[in-house]
Order: sequence, then structure tokens, then C-alpha cells
Amino acid sequence: MFSKRLIPSLFLLCLLAGSASAALANQTPMERIKAAASELIEILSDPDMQDPAKHDATISRLRATAEKYIDFRQVTMLSVGRPWLKMSQQVQSDLTEAFIQLLERTYLQRIPVYEGQDVEYTKQLISGKKAKVFTVIVDKDKKILVEFRLKIIQEQWMIYDVVAEGVSLVGNYRSQFAQVLNDGSPEELLKMIRERVEGLDKTEDDKDQVNS
Repeated sequence: MFSKRLIPSLFLLCLLAGSASAALANQTPMERIKAAASELIEILSDPDMQDPAKHDATISRLRATAEKYIDFRQVTMLSVGRPWLKMSQQVQSDLTEAFIQLLERTYLQRIPVYEGQDVEYTKQLISGKKAKVFTVIVDKDKKILVEFRLKIIQEQWMIYDVVAEGVSLVGNYRSQFAQVLNDGSPEELLKMIRERVEGLDKTEDDKDQVNS
């Protein structure tokens, strides 16, 4: 059975194939995905990726690259849903940063070394300022369908969701956040996300102590 927790990891793996093929101003959605791929491959191929002393710096590089191609504010807004419209700008900003940290701790810190997984870019569909790029990840004997969803933001195609085997990253988190927002406040959602981040940090620190 497909695990929802695999979606962001699959998303990153899907970016790990291909190379940039056009200038930013002329990129199609598919070329935009491939441009991100070339940057991520460079980082993941760096020997520093495996140096524990440089782990934090590597994660920072991965995050900086991700922010160039993913509109995390859009991802957060869509994951929160309609309650977002009633939130103050400060709360929206705090939620976005906390959510980025959650995704970073949950997935970026656990991203595997690139092992040459094959990715087939099958097609792209463009409708006005939105687009979908369909891919197939081939990892040994497994094939997984992954769909990127993009929209034009500040004259560039930016990723705002990824769907793997029919399961949406945004939809997955929206269901989790709705459980808090249905009975609680935006501040309680922010507190919940921050507590998850702290919990993941503590788990990582405990692992480091065991391995030291």
C-alpha cells in the first residue's frame, strides 16, 4: 500500500533526473522541473553530503534550492485551506516558516543519496497560468506515477503541489490541519507544527548522541 509519507521524498527523487534546457524566461513547466533537477543533483553528488560535520550546511543548500522552484507560501495556503483567508499576515508568515521547517525536518534531513533512479517525463498539460507535469519514477522493479502541479508566479512556473499515486501532498496536510482548525485557532495550529518540529529536532539529537 502506498504511504502518504513517501510523497515529498518521491517528489525530490523525481527532481533528481534531467537537466536544465532553457533560460528561465523561456522555460516550459517540464523544463522548469528539469532545471531544479540539475541543481539538486549537484548538491546531492557533493561529497559534503555525507560529511556529518557539514550536514546543516547541506540542508541549508537544499532548502535554498527548493525555495527557488517551490512556492512554499502557496503550499502552506492550500494546505491550510479557507481559514487562511481570515488569518493576519503575521500568522500567515509564521505558519509558512513553521511549515517549511516541518517539511525540512521530515524530509530534507532524510533525503537519500542519489543513486541514479530513472525518471520518465511523460507529458505536460498547460491551462492558462496553471500546468501539470506527469512523470514516472523507475526504481529497480517499482514504477510510481508522480504529477507536479505548477502555476505562474512572478512570471515563473512554480511548484505548488505534487501528487504521487493519486495522493496529494497538499491534500494530505490539509486533512491534518483541518483537525486542528475545526475546533481550534490558527495559533493552535502554529503551536502544533512548532511542537512537531521540536520533536523531530529532539529525535535527531538523540540519534546523534547514540552514534557519537
